[in-house]
Amino acid sequence: MQLQGELKRFTDAGIGVAAMTYDRPELQKAFIDKYSITFPLMSDIDATSMKNLGILNEQYDPGDSAYGIPHPGVFVLDTNGRVVGKIFLEAYSTRVDADGVLRYAQQVLAGEKDD
Repeated sequence: MQLQGELKRFTDAGIGVAAMTYDRPELQKAFIDKYSITFPLMSDIDATSMKNLGILNEQYDPGDSAYGIPHPGVFVLDTNGRVVGKIFLEAYSTRVDADGVLRYAQQVLAGEKDD
C-alpha cells in the first residue's frame, strides 16, 4: 500500500515498481482490488523465485503456512534488467520505507550512469 501511495514519485523519477509475494493470485487480486494497486504484483506460491534469489526466510519449512515468506527488501534493476543494488532485512519488524527505497534506487542508478 505504501508503494502505491508513493508510485508517482517513482514514476516521475523514471523508476518502475513491481512486487512479488508468496500469496496465491486469488489473494493478491483481493489485495489489488481493495487497495487499487496499479503496479505489477507477481506470485511465487512455491517459493522457487525466493529460493533462487537467495531471499527465502528459511525459518519456515515446506508445508508450514508461512513457507515462502522472503526476507523483506528490494532489488534495483537497470534498464537492461541487471541487478545493480539490493536492500534486504532479516525480519519484517524492520522495513525500509518508500522514501528510503526511492533515494537508494536514485543513488544506485545515478552511479550506473557515471560508469
